[in-house]
Amino acid sequence: MTWAEVFDVDPTHQLPHRTWWWWWFIFFFRNPENPARSKQMVLLWGTRNCRRLVINGHGWEHPPDDLRRTDHTVDCGGVTAGWWYDGTTMHDPLFVDDGPLHTEWDDGGRLVLANGNRYGFDAAGMLQRVAVHRPGLDIALELRPWTEYLSQIVANRKRYLSHLGYEMHKIRGSKVRGTIAFGGKTEDLDGTAYFQKVRINSPTSPWYWGVFHAQDGSYIDYFMPHLGPPALRRTARHDSPWHWGEWHLSNSFQFYEAATGELHTIKDVDISKTYVDDLPVFRLQGEKAGKRVAIELATYGRATWVIRQPIWGPIANVLHYNEYPANVTRFEFADGRRRVTLDDLGPVVGNCEHSWGLV
Repeated sequence: MTWAEVFDVDPTHQLPHRTWWWWWFIFFFRNPENPARSKQMVLLWGTRNCRRLVINGHGWEHPPDDLRRTDHTVDCGGVTAGWWYDGTTMHDPLFVDDGPLHTEWDDGGRLVLANGNRYGFDAAGMLQRVAVHRPGLDIALELRPWTEYLSQIVANRKRYLSHLGYEMHKIRGSKVRGTIAFGGKTEDLDGTAYFQKVRINSPTSPWYWGVFHAQDGSYIDYFMPHLGPPALRRTARHDSPWHWGEWHLSNSFQFYEAATGELHTIKDVDISKTYVDDLPVFRLQGEKAGKRVAIELATYGRATWVIRQPIWGPIANVLHYNEYPANVTRFEFADGRRRVTLDDLGPVVGNCEHSWGLV
């Protein structure tokens, strides 16, 4: 995979008013005051071929035909946003902004939204830089490879019908260091990062997703997009009469075991959840081809993107996109007679997503 694929905005076969392109990082920073709860941050950039969006109350007006693309650049209108869990408090959103979005690529690549404020991602060789500069907030981060496996760019595509589906490019894990100046103080940051660029060419339906890093370089993720009554949910409340009847388009689980260098994949994994203090505890289990997994994910914070796309007058499609900082509190993986548990992996930190609605 090349940086050109990461930074390009390919409009081929786009679905009118329903195609997304977005790039985002999730950072897991050490928290010396409470090691059991990592500090976390999400920074994202995106564009959509629609006339108007409202994201957490921030309106974005956008001519859907303004994308200008050359062999090495793209210019269009875009949005950017972020949240920050400082170890105690969730700052959600940390910001939402919009303006001209520019990408370019050669041996590396660059992505920037600049409107007087500046939000940038620069990839050059083995070093990547992420920076945010706006009143009251300065973020400066440097990312470097973690392991050869985790830090490569990998692609994943899924087509459901005709050209409907998604395409992802991701870097599973990088080391990150930097600073954040916010709330009148400057803080040093140190941890790991996950990056993803995604193109969704369909109505954005509900999903479950999660990503987790272990200290030894092991990696866990799962993805479960689904259709059904949850697409009709309209409120941010966790309880809803529409929470039933999920029809999963896929439900896959991956575990990269750093000790052996093997990637274990299990399809048809089941997910369930309970709520403690209005935060979910997710449980996954599955078995296939002699491999079994059981995992429990306890969340300790919540950030929500409420994305509205007006249709006509007061009528709008609405998506509630929830992200939950989380720890793995139980992990059992078996491959034949061999077992891997949390005793083998050590602390595992990450983030769970659960969305509902439709946009």
